[in-house]
Amino acid sequence: MIRLTMLLLPVVALAQCTPPPPPTGQAKADAATLAACREHADQVYNRNNRDTIYTISNRDSPFSANSSSGVTDRGLAQRFARDNMVRDCVRNTGTETDRSPTTSPPPATP
Repeated sequence: MIRLTMLLLPVVALAQCTPPPPPTGQAKADAATLAACREHADQVYNRNNRDTIYTISNRDSPFSANSSSGVTDRGLAQRFARDNMVRDCVRNTGTETDRSPTTSPPPATP
């Protein structure tokens, strides 16, 4: 019994090393949607927060109060807004959303 276990151990170990299967069409579409939504959220953030992008940081300058290491919530509101925007974008462009143009039926003739 021990000998059989010793023979099967390398086979089981090699089976665990196989690469995952290639992504399906839906997984590729989901990844593309997520990437597009993230890019859109980044563009909106850059447009709305130009002052924080182009300012020179004086965080490391002497006598600066901006470099306090105990502040852990710096930038959380902006990150939360970006994550919500990405989540809403993915939700609104998913497979549950019907974006086909609706056509009204022709009027009934008497």
